[in-house]
Amino acid sequence: MRKIILLVILLVLVNLTIADNIVVNSSFEIWLDTLGVHMPFGWLTSEINYPNSALKDTNSHTGNYCLKLRAQDTIAYATTITIIRPGYYYEFIGYANVPISSYGAFMLTFLSISGSPIGTPLLIPVSSSNGYRRYFRSFIAPDSAFFLSLSCLSFPRSEIYFDDVQVEDTSLGINENKKISQDIKTPLRKILVLNEKESKNKEFKNSLIFDPLGRKVFLSQIKKGIYFIFSFYKGK
Repeated sequence: MRKIILLVILLVLVNLTIADNIVVNSSFEIWLDTLGVHMPFGWLTSEINYPNSALKDTNSHTGNYCLKLRAQDTIAYATTITIIRPGYYYEFIGYANVPISSYGAFMLTFLSISGSPIGTPLLIPVSSSNGYRRYFRSFIAPDSAFFLSLSCLSFPRSEIYFDDVQVEDTSLGINENKKISQDIKTPLRKILVLNEKESKNKEFKNSLIFDPLGRKVFLSQIKKGIYFIFSFYKGK
């Protein structure tokens, strides 16, 4: 029952947030005694079952604090949930500082309105680095998705620092200064004025097209107006 209450409070807060980042307390700056255990506000962590597995730490990427996951024989985790809109385009950005011989990941899981998992979770492994490393992944929410579960994971016998974990709804704000990721498939964003005649252009055949409200648009639906074009290419 307590977990359900925490979830309801979190969803209300997310709903009231007006920003392109839809993750609550994404930089782990606010910590509370949630459910009787010290945890970052808006997140459920392994600390509830395994003391000293999810801690507040000052080895941050930005701000004063970060999340330190320290796993022994089981996985250490921190999980939050947010509302998403089916068919909309999102971008995940997260930072992790992974000491040598440590292993972990970010995991994104789509959920239906009843909380049932949809498809296969998106796993983004984090690798050893000298300091924080930026991780990026773009995705479109499945048609039946209503929630997104976002987790930071530290695998057994590993110790990892996480900070600045965000999911951005691109229909709420466009940031033209974002760095282009080196993922295998990276979207190249264009903002164009199209009309019905240009909808037959082969250049857009394999692209993702969204209107200014972030709704996915098919070539046959294009009328004169401004559209966001996402053309995918293979990075080096």
